[in-house]
Amino acid sequence: MRTLNWTLVAGLVFAAAAILPVAAEAPAASQAGAPLSAAEATALAKRVASDVELLRGATFKHAVPVKVIDDAAARRYFETRLGKLLPRERLAAEASAYTLLGLLPAGVDLDKLLFDLLEEQAGGFYDPESETFFVLSDMPAAVGPILVAHELTHALDDQIYQIDAKLAGVLGDADRENALSAVIEGSGTVVMTAFMFQEMSEGRLAFDALLEMQKTEAGRAEKLKAAPPFLQRSLLGPYVLGASFLLRGNLAGFVQKVPATDIDRAFMQPPVSTEQILHPEKYWGAEPPDLPLPVPLPDLSSTLGGGWTRLGEGTLGEMILALLTGSTAIDPTSLDAALAAQWTNDGASGWGGDRWALFGRGRQRILVLGTIWDTEKDASEFVAALKLPADAKIERRGTAVALVAGDTSGRADRLLAETLAALAPAPAAGGVKGR
Repeated sequence: MRTLNWTLVAGLVFAAAAILPVAAEAPAASQAGAPLSAAEATALAKRVASDVELLRGATFKHAVPVKVIDDAAARRYFETRLGKLLPRERLAAEASAYTLLGLLPAGVDLDKLLFDLLEEQAGGFYDPESETFFVLSDMPAAVGPILVAHELTHALDDQIYQIDAKLAGVLGDADRENALSAVIEGSGTVVMTAFMFQEMSEGRLAFDALLEMQKTEAGRAEKLKAAPPFLQRSLLGPYVLGASFLLRGNLAGFVQKVPATDIDRAFMQPPVSTEQILHPEKYWGAEPPDLPLPVPLPDLSSTLGGGWTRLGEGTLGEMILALLTGSTAIDPTSLDAALAAQWTNDGASGWGGDRWALFGRGRQRILVLGTIWDTEKDASEFVAALKLPADAKIERRGTAVALVAGDTSGRADRLLAETLAALAPAPAAGGVKGR
């Protein structure tokens, strides 16, 4: 899951209201605010499917089954899917790593926090494994058409490109997971938004309904606003940044034709980093393509001594590194949330690649992070902008920057030296220690 990659699970269920707090008029059979019945949900999906096909520029290979389930069944599904995509060992390692970097508060119950957010935001989800669209029984009918348009777009994309197979190919590289999730959720968001404008132009979506939706729990997004910025970015980023990426940074494209050809290209040749998502020009037409550089972190277990083992490793990427260099929380209800500039900064720009490794002995934990930057200026700006826990130490050598945090007990300098020797074997003149 996305960087603790919750979004590979949560991404397919996060309600459209978190991105565009809107709602459609209820079908005639339902009172506004009343939940959809199974029959109504099936009929609505059938009606919206034809619009999704026209907007997305593709045709369903077969109808998508629709089932109505309660909150308890949805939670069981999320727990099962989470276990498949994020084994407990990886979850524990990532939680420790992000805590040592100051991205998560110590002792946070990530499972509970995630499910609290889903309870606030989710009204339905598409499951690639069963190829079924699930509607929560307490989802108001007024939200139905827009949510259905988003999730049926996932179903259509899945029938063409096999979403789970795509996800399986990037598991373990959180930054690539985030980038692929941006394509998946960006497609759903672009089609959903085009559908919304179409409904408005044809008189089926009332402006008053949009205002009412903003007053709901999902529309206010209070739990999402209060979540740690790291988790907030992992959940929200794929929707707003993914849509902006697929529109090549042209947010006015929301009211124009859905870029079906670009969406297809992004599924066939997915972006490989959140740098490409944040800077669409580094993907669209870039020659040569701006690809992540390999970051060869050494296994420092023997350097640390007896009993130390490597517990996990992964990547962060520009979107998450920006939190270490001054970026803060995103207001999910603000129009500014769609601007890539809100998600990065000068300290994180110029990213070339990164990798972290977590080492443990008993309850002791040490994190080592290696990063490589496009230029020495980019590396220097990263070091100067870093905001880290007091126990962290940093060293730069040319375009490479190494960082250690945790219970180093006087071994930080040696760990930094060995890491930099692997990242930048030929010492560059003017290597700089510290900030």
